[in-house]
Amino acid sequence: MYKNLLFIAVLGVNGAFAAQDQVILSESLIKKLVEKEPPTVQQIQASFFAVQREQLTKRDQFGFRLEGEGSVYQSEERLLNNFDGGVTRSATSYSLGVVKPTRYGIEVDVKAFGGKSTNAFVNDAATSGVSVSLSMDLLQNFLGRQTDNDLKKSRLSLERAKLEKKANLKAFESNLRKVYWNLVANNEERKLLNSLVRSAKKQYQESVSRRRSGVADSGESARYHSQWTTRQASLLSLNYQRGELLKTLRHLLPELRDKKIELGKYSVPRSIQTVLACIKVIGSNLTAPLGYTDYDDIVEILSKEETLEKKIANTYDDPSVKVVGMYSSVGRDFGLSASQDNFQEDPRARKSLGLQISIPLDGRKKRTREVTEKFLKSKYQAEARDHLARVRAFHTETLG
Repeated sequence: MYKNLLFIAVLGVNGAFAAQDQVILSESLIKKLVEKEPPTVQQIQASFFAVQREQLTKRDQFGFRLEGEGSVYQSEERLLNNFDGGVTRSATSYSLGVVKPTRYGIEVDVKAFGGKSTNAFVNDAATSGVSVSLSMDLLQNFLGRQTDNDLKKSRLSLERAKLEKKANLKAFESNLRKVYWNLVANNEERKLLNSLVRSAKKQYQESVSRRRSGVADSGESARYHSQWTTRQASLLSLNYQRGELLKTLRHLLPELRDKKIELGKYSVPRSIQTVLACIKVIGSNLTAPLGYTDYDDIVEILSKEETLEKKIANTYDDPSVKVVGMYSSVGRDFGLSASQDNFQEDPRARKSLGLQISIPLDGRKKRTREVTEKFLKSKYQAEARDHLARVRAFHTETLG
């Protein structure tokens, strides 16, 4: 009974392994799987799209906007006396216009409006017309200097993100190729070690035979047994390393998660020739060849971004001064329809000019600006040094 159950279980396990799809692993297959955008590639793409979205969001603020509003008001408040005209009994208003901010610190608003109201003395006093209003920053963002710096910075960030995306994709593919060639090396080591295990086993068996014949002592037999078990242990270690490498590969490439992975054909001699040729080129550069990477361009862009962001931060605690002007052409009469007719036949001008000033009275904004400047310096210097250190460390390691 137990033998039958064991036989069925073994058949089930063998059937599960037989049903498992087999994949012949090669560098070309790895490249194809990377093109299918595994999670790591999607994360790299997402980081790029986040920067692109930020850049587009900053551009969006300068688009045309259609703005409208309408309201109806009614009141049943008590009049203080017969001459109390301050209570508005009812009112209706509407407006519809187009707003256009510009990168030069100027915002233009063109709209059509109308409204009517009733109080104790006048019924349905209505006004209709069109207006053009303009606001302009005179200090912080005069002629759009702050906006211009911000837009330049966002363009540089997008340019840097493109280079970082390219470098990160290359690095990911390179890491996958490292795993592949570690598997190849592991396979070659296991082949060699398997032959050594067989040789050590044979030597041990021969020593046992010689000991039984009285030709060898037990010390020789123990030495060969120790050699055999040591090589078996090394083989177990290599098998464990292979399992870890396959686990890493399956994690990075989910397409291989449920597949049985076998190495395809490869040529060690040809690979050695390629590696030696690469070593010769790399060895000709005593220092990191930044001209062959995108990291030097990334560092240069980081420096420009830092300069622009510092200019933006420097104006954080500056006073805000804006001039606001409006010109309207209106018509007035009893009832909206009549006021619109009056606007067409006899429009009258309405003008206004004002100044808006906002001045920080304590040192809070100044302290925030100082901390921001320190943060920017640390942030950009750290990123630049990290990129350069990565290239130089890799070059030094490769030379070694």
